[in-house]
Amino acid sequence: MKNFKIQDERIVTQKRKIGSDAFGIVYFGLIASILLQQFMFDAPFSQYAAEFIFVMIAAIYVVSRNIIAGNNLFTETFKGQKIVVLNSIVCGVTIAVITTALNTTNLGLEQMGGATGIAMATLITFACGAIVAFIGFELLYIINKKRQDQMDAKYIDSDE
Repeated sequence: MKNFKIQDERIVTQKRKIGSDAFGIVYFGLIASILLQQFMFDAPFSQYAAEFIFVMIAAIYVVSRNIIAGNNLFTETFKGQKIVVLNSIVCGVTIAVITTALNTTNLGLEQMGGATGIAMATLITFACGAIVAFIGFELLYIINKKRQDQMDAKYIDSDE
């Protein structure tokens, strides 16, 4: 028989919290590294491809494991689709601001078509970013909702 050491639950929880914090630091460090190499150093994609791949894998892993475990990804403070729409608008605004700032810096006002050209590019970028984000968040919302319904049905049936 193997000798199992009994561990204090507080210690196990603290170790998990430390690991979670370390993951967050590495994850956001990778994102910062990608942004620095892409926009500040004008590096080719091949130079930061590994970081990009690891960020995508980590994001997919965290989302899928939370859905599989039955953890609700969307807060209950907003009813229905409001959180999806709000997240889509925030993503659209963020994408539009970053893209417009970088394009204006790299190309200049004249090449962007002046204030009208910049405004049009910003609106188009916002619309495209918000629509793509909405599709992504909506798919996640639907998958998450189905999993939450499965978990509810499982625990409601087992309680009876």
